[in-house]
Amino acid sequence: MATINTNLLSANVLKNQAKDASQLSQTIARLSSGLRINNAKDDAAGQAIANRMTANLGADKVIGRGLDDGISLSETADGGLDSISQLLIRAKELAIRSVNDALSNSDRQSLQDEFQQISDTIDQIAGNTEIFGKYPLAPAQAELPLKLGNVSSANSKFPVPGSNYSFTSGIVSLTYIPAGATNINLRIDSYSYDDDIQIFTRDGKHLTGTPLQGSDADSTWLSKGVSSAAQADSSVITEANGFLPGASYDDSLLMQGGSSYNINGSATQTYNGMTITYSGDGDRYEDASTGGYNDGTVSTGNSRENIAIDNVTEDLLIMVVGNGSFAARMTWGNMPTPTYTPAEPVKVSTPTQIVTSANFGDDLQTKTIPPTPSDSASLGLAATRLNPKEEATKALGALDTALQTVSGYRGEYGSTINSLESTRATLSAQTQATTAARSRIMDADYALEASNLTKAQIIQQASNAVLIQANQQPQMMLSLLK
Repeated sequence: MATINTNLLSANVLKNQAKDASQLSQTIARLSSGLRINNAKDDAAGQAIANRMTANLGADKVIGRGLDDGISLSETADGGLDSISQLLIRAKELAIRSVNDALSNSDRQSLQDEFQQISDTIDQIAGNTEIFGKYPLAPAQAELPLKLGNVSSANSKFPVPGSNYSFTSGIVSLTYIPAGATNINLRIDSYSYDDDIQIFTRDGKHLTGTPLQGSDADSTWLSKGVSSAAQADSSVITEANGFLPGASYDDSLLMQGGSSYNINGSATQTYNGMTITYSGDGDRYEDASTGGYNDGTVSTGNSRENIAIDNVTEDLLIMVVGNGSFAARMTWGNMPTPTYTPAEPVKVSTPTQIVTSANFGDDLQTKTIPPTPSDSASLGLAATRLNPKEEATKALGALDTALQTVSGYRGEYGSTINSLESTRATLSAQTQATTAARSRIMDADYALEASNLTKAQIIQQASNAVLIQANQQPQMMLSLLK
């Protein structure tokens, strides 16, 4: 049927032109982007698969950085442990020398002094080995000035009044006594080591104990590297020990003891409505002519210290400074619920979790690097001494155990480094394979698309020519009217 109003030939050409234009547009998009799939209509299933691969590649990139961090942490910790190992080996040499009968007591004390320096250096290395804000060699659990007052709480240093408990001496607060407590009595026994009770207010006033500065400074403070107010401010009067922010050391009110040692009280002090009775430090009452005065050791009869406080009118902090372990017991009348919880120190060794796999749709896989506390207390050396000879003999076993512990830690870090490096290599191979697989799905074949472009352009040109012919069809109807 010949018509003028409807040009079916032209409509058919236009339909094919639209189809060809869509194909041409798709080809140009692939050539310009380099991708075979630019939107879901190109290949919905392929796009979904490629998206999962892209997610895995992104996760693997982050996981790779995490594995590198885990390797760095392990290598840093192993370096610190290597230094500690060398110090422990030197300490054992000193212990063997101290066991030798050819040495005098003064010679053994010199060895003990060097051993104390080694112990302090071990603590310094353990506390300062840091990476990514973590301290892998620090104590696993910090010794905090725990609250005293809730006797039913497992967190109390003295859960049962009057019972003996063992502690390690140092420059960390033993306990905190809240205002309102009455009839406080604390007694310690240092077992021939010189461990001294110190009482502080939270603003830094040193009320009772032994002096840390001046010509008469006590040996226990000196052995901990504290011999001035500035050093006390940096290592003793800290928020971690329970002191107020900005507190500073003040010994203007310090009570050291009376004219003679008395376990029931050699001196009494009154401060802010409190009466404090102190036995005195037995080591400071021994005979100076025999070398016993303030030498860091006490005879059996002088190894105990005692304090008593009738009425606590402000929060007090109690510290037991020394280089060993001691037994302590405390009793009280009224003990209110504490209102202050000391801040937790930052330098604590904690587990480190490293992500090893996080593939799309799979469970997260991790590897945990356990804490390796390597300070002297964690290694069992807090109470170790090289003087007298009997203690040096015990020290040999303690040092062997400590060295074995450190060697075990180093073995763990070595295996961790090998494991993480193996995982890193596997991850690199997986990344390469996934990238290739995604390329085969997503990337455009330029040879094919260039051929398609030429084909589409030729068809488009031919279509335009045919359209001209189709548009001339109505003109032919005029010949019938002539």
